[in-house]
Amino acid sequence: MPVIRIKKTRLHSLVEGVSEDELKEALFNLKAEVEEDEKYYYIEVNPDRPDMYLGEGIARALKGFLGEELGYKRPPLMESNVVLKVSKVPTRPYVAAAVVNNVNVDEDFLEELIQFQEKLHDSMGRKRRKIAIGLHDFDKLQRLAGGETVEIEYVFLPVDNVVFAPLGSDAEIKASEVLTSTKQGREYGEISLREGKHPFLMVGGKVIAMPPVINANYTAIEPGTSHIFIDVTGTDPELVSRVLDIIVSNLAERPGAVISTITIMPEGSEEEASRYPRLETKSLELSVAEASRVLGVDLESEEVEELLLRARHQAEAISGDLVEVEVPPFRVDVLGPIDLIEDIAMMKGISNLGFRYEPPPSLRGRLLPEVKLARKIRLLALGFGFTEVLQLILTSPRVIEALGLANEAIRIENPVQEEYSVLRPSIAATLLQVLAANQHAEKPVKIFEVGEVAFKSEDGIVEDLRMGIAIMDNSVSFEDVQAPVYAILRILGVDFKAEPLESTIFLPGRAAKLVNPAVGDVAWLGDVNPGILTKLGFKYPVALAEISLSKLAQALER
Repeated sequence: MPVIRIKKTRLHSLVEGVSEDELKEALFNLKAEVEEDEKYYYIEVNPDRPDMYLGEGIARALKGFLGEELGYKRPPLMESNVVLKVSKVPTRPYVAAAVVNNVNVDEDFLEELIQFQEKLHDSMGRKRRKIAIGLHDFDKLQRLAGGETVEIEYVFLPVDNVVFAPLGSDAEIKASEVLTSTKQGREYGEISLREGKHPFLMVGGKVIAMPPVINANYTAIEPGTSHIFIDVTGTDPELVSRVLDIIVSNLAERPGAVISTITIMPEGSEEEASRYPRLETKSLELSVAEASRVLGVDLESEEVEELLLRARHQAEAISGDLVEVEVPPFRVDVLGPIDLIEDIAMMKGISNLGFRYEPPPSLRGRLLPEVKLARKIRLLALGFGFTEVLQLILTSPRVIEALGLANEAIRIENPVQEEYSVLRPSIAATLLQVLAANQHAEKPVKIFEVGEVAFKSEDGIVEDLRMGIAIMDNSVSFEDVQAPVYAILRILGVDFKAEPLESTIFLPGRAAKLVNPAVGDVAWLGDVNPGILTKLGFKYPVALAEISLSKLAQALER
């Protein structure tokens, strides 16, 4: 949970006339807990409220809860003389920017501003991998530009060819040295580096930022800075825009602050120029009856409207049951009506919701047919001398390719580990991995597994509950696995007939599929192809069978 450190004097100056006890109680109702020492409040903010990572955002929420300020009014946007030209940056392709004038930075606010930036980096930015934020003194940036129009370039350049003074230093060094000699370079330098090139923001031939690593010292913010230029770079265009909205919305809470938009011009692209920040709101409709049902209290539309205004939404009762809500751009946590209902609960006070008894449903839960079947079939397999194993549905692409199932397999787009990056299309994949790791065990090795598989087909993505059984021995054949499979199906009372099977997994001529007249193929079995076993490092032959429990349940039901 993010913990925001803010000076007591500063927070009380932002929310005047509120006692310490009132402030703590209000924060508690806003899902924030407070600890303190003589000088600071330490406010543990819920991670879904990044708009409260800065004192101005906390104050805005408090003023709403206390009824001092209601609703949301979009701040006026002025056009600036800043143009940001965006080149192709493959490792970090998206950028948005804005200027907030008359922020008037002092020492206390600067301390919090840096904290605000890093909390956003760690949470929404995923340690700067998804988004990174740069904050610059706009007056210094204008002097670098040297003209009425400020042209900023976002470029992808070799790190050996770029020289600048990193933040906190007056000495200019190569960007490649920044990656090795600074703490930020060592920690974040590999995120957007590719083949010796890295993203840079430049003004008048000078580097002002090396996102997501570090800013240049030329535009450093310090006490006395009046106007702030903000850049947000990242890999997700929607997230980049929303983070910029949160930052400028909070800075706009400073007395006299004014937001100025910036023109973003993609170079060498058919895309049209756009202006940021967008400060886009979200429109939702909330049923008063549904809110009353969820919270267990009787609400009126006028009360719901007032509570949502206190939550700093713009709200209006449009009929007896519906309230129309405009969600402000800084409330990225509000995805649908249920989030508005949570806001109503917070504004009303959890202790004021009461309790409404609803009798339990008359229906009792029951097991799915496939689950009941899986329980029975496990007992049968254990009775035939097999040992159960449990594996993840995620498996290795190396095994899937060896089985010849790469075209059917579903890959994970952003896997944590390459070894677990594919959903298994067949339980054979994980059974063979277990056997390969246990070739030293006393023979025969007889195992089974019950679990989900998922694969691509002509009808789309198919999910199936299956049981797989496998035998590894010095000498093993089709018949060794055929006997227990036939016995299991006959004990269950499933009709079937055997037909020849062509499969990349099994040895040609030594495989069969078992077909039920009502539901089709229910099982597949055979000798595993020796070529596959060689690729996976086996020294012993393996016989294997796979049974579709979903199909068996259908057959038994019919």
